[in-house]
Amino acid sequence: MIFLTIKSIKESRLTLALLSVNVILFFIFGTLNYSEIFYSMILINENVVNQLEIWRLFTSMFIHADLSHLLSNMFGLLLFGSYVEQVFNKFHYVLIYFISGLIGNVFTLLLFPLNTISYGASGALFGLIGASFITIAYEKDRILLVIALMYLLYFIMSSFAPNINLWAHLFGLLTGLIISYIIKKTETHLKSREIQLT
Repeated sequence: MIFLTIKSIKESRLTLALLSVNVILFFIFGTLNYSEIFYSMILINENVVNQLEIWRLFTSMFIHADLSHLLSNMFGLLLFGSYVEQVFNKFHYVLIYFISGLIGNVFTLLLFPLNTISYGASGALFGLIGASFITIAYEKDRILLVIALMYLLYFIMSSFAPNINLWAHLFGLLTGLIISYIIKKTETHLKSREIQLT
């Protein structure tokens, strides 16, 4: 369920690992005062297009602007990540997280001007939110659905705040929905075949 408990947090090792990497990098770059390494990791559209610095599409997912940016994303990661980790295997979790983040950044590249700078884990986070909705839809739990909708509303409202990358949120969410739907549909099909064979 989408409730944080001590037990669910302890069992969410992959989520905690991702959270730890984000927090550690934030404090490292905080002490380096936006160093050259920091600027080599964030998504700068012009650098990706003109200098083919493709790695920025990936590394920018681990960089945050300030403490409030970090805390809001890490709260969402802990909340939805721990839930997704309970219902998907680790490979599928990693697939949803990173592909959602990458697709969000690709559309940032396609839909924003060349001088755009973007960074943060929100594209990947919205992928986890999408995966949560697909899981809840399969479980047909109305209470969970209402709770998830409330959380989603909060994150959608935050998407319209100044300097927020709405496209990364939207396409991260859509990617998470699509990937998790394919996974769940495949699992359901395989289970039905197993039942028929037995």
